[in-house]
Amino acid sequence: MPVLATKETCTGCSACANICPHDAICVSPDPSGFLMPEVNEKKCVECKLCEKACPIVNGVNLKHPEVTDVYAFWDNKTRTESSSGGAFSAIAGWVLDRGGVVFGAVWRNGFKCAHISCESWDKLPALRGSKYLQSDIEQTFVEARQALRNGRYVLFTGTPCQIAGLRSFLIKPYEKLVTVDIVCHGVPSNALFINYIDKLKSGYSKYASATGFEFRNRRGWGYAPSATGENCRLGTLVGVPNLYMSAFEKAAIFRESCYDCHFNGLARVGDITIADFWGIGASGKPFRHDVTKGVSLILINSDSGKAIVENLTDCFIEKRDLNEATKLNHNLVGSSKRPSYRNELIESFNNPELSLEKINNQYSLVSTGLKNRLRDTLIKTGLFWPIKSAINKIRSL
Repeated sequence: MPVLATKETCTGCSACANICPHDAICVSPDPSGFLMPEVNEKKCVECKLCEKACPIVNGVNLKHPEVTDVYAFWDNKTRTESSSGGAFSAIAGWVLDRGGVVFGAVWRNGFKCAHISCESWDKLPALRGSKYLQSDIEQTFVEARQALRNGRYVLFTGTPCQIAGLRSFLIKPYEKLVTVDIVCHGVPSNALFINYIDKLKSGYSKYASATGFEFRNRRGWGYAPSATGENCRLGTLVGVPNLYMSAFEKAAIFRESCYDCHFNGLARVGDITIADFWGIGASGKPFRHDVTKGVSLILINSDSGKAIVENLTDCFIEKRDLNEATKLNHNLVGSSKRPSYRNELIESFNNPELSLEKINNQYSLVSTGLKNRLRDTLIKTGLFWPIKSAINKIRSL
């Protein structure tokens, strides 16, 4: 039988399942909810293609040379529709305008997160927006390979381990492949997120009709998780109802491999790396621009990535200092620290008998300091984003 990555090291990238020509590998949730491959012994012919495709097992170095140049970026056309500066949309537009295919994560049927392909501008909005959980790659590696074989440009965006999985699956380089990795904190499972939604809907009548979810605020730059109903927002989540993000920010519900990520650092696996440029202008070189609408951080890791960024139009780009970029983007250079209670907390989220209140009472995840309480009050009253916008305008003077 093939030897794949262990439970502790497997990233759930699905390269093994995508490459298997005998449909002998199924990727499904393990008891904790994380996607793991299972080999069907009756179908497996031991060709070992899965071992060759696994970026953990094969030992192939997929990283580009380490970079030291970082850039602040925003796209003037899509900045207000994006989580930060619209870097993804700008790059995706470059590919779509050349008849290419874009792959990224979307919400499916409300609360399932999965990768899909996109071939037109009108479908691109579904791929925008941060999604703080692991997406299911499904068979998109196979789809991307076929598009490349047909001579089309392909943009594939995802976490660094997903990009490593794609490149390992493809085996050889393709001239028209563009990969964008995001600076990733770590990924909770989709199963845990759905269990959180069930607790939110059953525990709080305000959110009982929720059919969707947004992690980020489009009215200003920052975190503002909210449940959504049919064509409406049901309100920004604060306090215990926002327990999922409280656990996320403490790195307490991530996949085991995230705590020793093989693919972070300044030597990246993607042609381009994107993130929020948190803290820009707060130290060192001033940044005399209003950041209310968001600013992307970009690292250009390859010649093909450089060629694309240099040809983007109607956008702002400015070289910044590497230390400024890493100060509040710790996961650009290192893995999140594993809390000692991680296993127990995941089990609690997955336990249908435990409410969000009971989980918080046990683990004290919600911060109760004055700063957090003041922020929550301002959000509830609708004053937070106008005040933040005014402060950003003053800082830009």
